[in-house]
Formats: sequence, C-alpha cells, structure tokens
Amino acid sequence: MGAGQPGSWQSADYVARWAGDDVVARLLETPRRISTALVRDAGTPVRHVVDLGSGEGPYLAELLGAFPGARGTWLDSSEPMRERARAALVALGGRVRFVVAAVEELAAAALEPADVVVSSRALHHLPPDALARAYRDVRALLPDGGWFFNLDHVGASGDWERRYRRIRSELVGRRRRALEPHREDEPLLPVAEHVRLLGEAGFAAVDVPWRMLYTALLAARVRS
Repeated sequence: MGAGQPGSWQSADYVARWAGDDVVARLLETPRRISTALVRDAGTPVRHVVDLGSGEGPYLAELLGAFPGARGTWLDSSEPMRERARAALVALGGRVRFVVAAVEELAAAALEPADVVVSSRALHHLPPDALARAYRDVRALLPDGGWFFNLDHVGASGDWERRYRRIRSELVGRRRRALEPHREDEPLLPVAEHVRLLGEAGFAAVDVPWRMLYTALLAARVRS
C-alpha cells in the first residue's frame, strides 16, 4: 500500500492492523448494551438479527448472546474481515450466516426479514442519497415493532467536530502505530439529518440514547 493511498478493507494486513489496535472498541460496549436493553424492555421477539458492516461482529455477538434463540446474518464487504469474524464468532456455531456484500447493495443481497438490524461505524461512508436508500432497505427488512440501531460517527455544527476530533485521544487513547486512513470522503451528517432520513424511510420513532463527541447511537423503531 503506497504512501498517501487510503487503506483498503480488502487488504488482510490493513484489516489486521485496524482491528488489532481499535482504541474505540471498548467505548462502544455501552451503546451496544443499550440497544440490547431497549429490545428486551420492549418485549420484542427476536428470531433474526442482521448486522451491516459487521466487521469482527461484536454487535452481532452482543445481541445473539442476549437472545439465545435468535440467529444472525453478518454482512460486510471485506473478505479479510469475514475471516476474522468467523474466528471471533466461532462460539455461536451455525447460528450465523456470513454474507459478503456492500451495504449500498443491501436490497440485492436478498436477506430474510429481521427483527433487529444493527450497524456500527459503517454507514457514515455513504453519500446522503445512498444513505437514504440504505435506510429504506433496512426498513423493508423489518416487521412492525422491529428495531434498527445505527452506531456511527455524526457531524456537528460550527467547529465542534474539529474540537471533538482533537480531544478524543485524551479519552480513548491513541493507536500504537499510525494507520493509513480508510475511505471517509463524505462529510459527516448531523444527527438531525439522520433523524429526518430515518423518518422518511418509514421509522415512526427515532431517538439518540447515547452520544460521545462525534459518535452516536441512533435508535429507530417501526410502529407496532
């Protein structure tokens, strides 16, 4: 990978270095637990969970651990990440189906309906029109009462985002070795824009139960 070139999720070396030194990983345990608690509190029957841009699968592992009768679909565009996820999720055995596909092409993946769909640090790569389409495709997977959680980076007005980026390392630490940036060519959308797009996609209730600097959990539910 040449100097100045963006990192590639199709590179096993890049994926290993990104995942092996993910300084934000522990921070995201709390919003994942919030997601599980909200689903359990609602009494939602969980038979199938879909994880978009799943990476090594910690979100999927959280939900399938909480709902032992459910099965999961792992979806990501990275072949090297799939191999890491197979190892990370081995304890779940045959409960997980692995699908290599881009989130932008979710409709073409022909997934089975799900009771819960989650995504973590993946959808912020999409331009607004593709994000709106992805939200509509997620809504199409869910029945009445179904849940969608998007744990992702969000924009902020003025110079707040730049301030947040400067101080984040004080809270979560720094990588041991610098890593080439991966594709982040889209400006981060503010929470209000996500809420608007989710509403237009057909979600009746949208809220933000957790946020830390420029990373937030968007929780959306289909009207039951």
